Amino acid sequence: MATPISAISLIKPSLPSLLSSSFSGTSLSCPTSIPSPAPCFPGRLRIEAAKKIQGKVVCATNDKTVAVEVTRIFADPKYKKRVKTSKKYHAHDPENACKVGDVVTLAKCAPVSKTKKFKVLDIKSGRLPASPKKIAEEIVSPFESTIAA
Repeated sequence: MATPISAISLIKPSLPSLLSSSFSGTSLSCPTSIPSPAPCFPGRLRIEAAKKIQGKVVCATNDKTVAVEVTRIFADPKYKKRVKTSKKYHAHDPENACKVGDVVTLAKCAPVSKTKKFKVLDIKSGRLPASPKKIAEEIVSPFESTIAA
């Protein structure tokens, strides 16, 4: 028990002895310089995970702002039942092109104001036609004859 230091030196050899030793014809060497990482060009390469969501416009009265309701369906973790939840987001619409009822795609962006953190990417018209009477006029009854006499 008087010689624990020699036992440790046999188990854990020092680093210089490892670098100078050879294992089956190969020798270990320490690199003299560490390669530097690739130069960073701020502003040129920007990788970001853009959050895109789709919803329905519920309010378009404000200037350059729309309120979009996003509905999501998920399984309840405890009861395994499908649950539907809705959340309203304020989005930036610079051209005021959105109308109530449109289905829009939103993308996350830098904050435009206190509540607006999304911008409108794509607008799909989800609105119903102006009046149901126009639809009724366009539908031709199958019993009417279209042969001109």
